[in-house]
Amino acid sequence: MADESSSPIGWLIGLALLIAAVYFWRISIAFVGIVALTGLIAWAGYRMFSKSGQAQTAMDENNYAAALQLLQESGDHDQLISTLRFKVPFPGEDLKPRMLEAVRELLALQEAAADPANPHLPSELRAELARRTDESLSSLWPLCHKLTLLARAKVKPEALRERIAGVTSQLEDLARNAEATRNQLAHITLGASELEINVATEQVGAMKWQVTEMQRIDALLDG
Repeated sequence: MADESSSPIGWLIGLALLIAAVYFWRISIAFVGIVALTGLIAWAGYRMFSKSGQAQTAMDENNYAAALQLLQESGDHDQLISTLRFKVPFPGEDLKPRMLEAVRELLALQEAAADPANPHLPSELRAELARRTDESLSSLWPLCHKLTLLARAKVKPEALRERIAGVTSQLEDLARNAEATRNQLAHITLGASELEINVATEQVGAMKWQVTEMQRIDALLDG
């Protein structure tokens, strides 16, 4: 008799557990769906509205110049260097390290000039450095794009030896000038005369010539 009386109770308990399982299963499915939808919306927002996301979209479309420009504007220097190093193809073995060196030196100069902890740099020099380094970096991206087209077309560097040598030489000059200017900022930080400030300003002015030269070489690659 005890077994017969306990049987309905067991069924009721089993039914209650089944209902609870279905209830919580539906809640779990809904929760997973909400998380997935939120993640999808966040991803879409990142790709559409952030500079880094737009850069990734441009990179997926093989628009290297636009991608690098967007990363420059985003201020994410680590991502810019990483993208240039690992995702942007270059013809031959010499150009990529020269490009990376020039970009690193320009970014280091930009950061040194903008350092808020350094009160010793004249504001006019800071502003001029910010403008020139931005212009110098921006002048490199169309050139990068054309070099990637050569790499994607598997053009041998020997076929364009003279033009590629010109690019390499200008990248080396740009890196040296950026480093020299950064060293000059160190002298100013330690206490500079008007003459030393003028020398630093002239070195910054030299970047204008180099931007023009990079644009000229970029045009030469068009043939």
